[in-house]
Amino acid sequence: MNRGGAQARLTAVRGHILPAIIAAAVLAVSGCGGDDGDGDDSGSGGSDATPAETILSDAGLEVCGEAQDQVAQSIGEEGVQNVRAFAVAQDCGGEKTSADTVTVFQFSSIDTRDKGATAISAAYDRGVVMTSGALVVVAAGPNREANADAVGRAYTDSTGVPVETV
Repeated sequence: MNRGGAQARLTAVRGHILPAIIAAAVLAVSGCGGDDGDGDDSGSGGSDATPAETILSDAGLEVCGEAQDQVAQSIGEEGVQNVRAFAVAQDCGGEKTSADTVTVFQFSSIDTRDKGATAISAAYDRGVVMTSGALVVVAAGPNREANADAVGRAYTDSTGVPVETV
């Protein structure tokens, strides 16, 4: 991932999303971190797998690494609340990074999600941006189309709620 391009995209979403959170997610999945420290290299399939990890696994993707940040908000403040970025591959081969990523942004409401989705779509102009409920999901990397299709199907199968591409 071109870090210069990533920084430019981060600046574009400054008004809607805290850049430090996005920067942490981008850096983690581009090779500067990413292990959650639980010793489970697969990131999914175990009894402690999160819904996101389960959906990625159901989509045929292995989690190579991840970063997560929750946004501290004041009472009544709206916007992005949580960001999880996953480096994914069909087979990580023991690697903690991947050129393919799936990032999940959780917003406080549908209205703030819609505003955020517009900014995120502009920032990830080469990614596939999808929405469902208060979530924005971005698949990026060389396999973004196939990964987005697989994640969208797995999400719909798991939740019964379809995803929409922005």
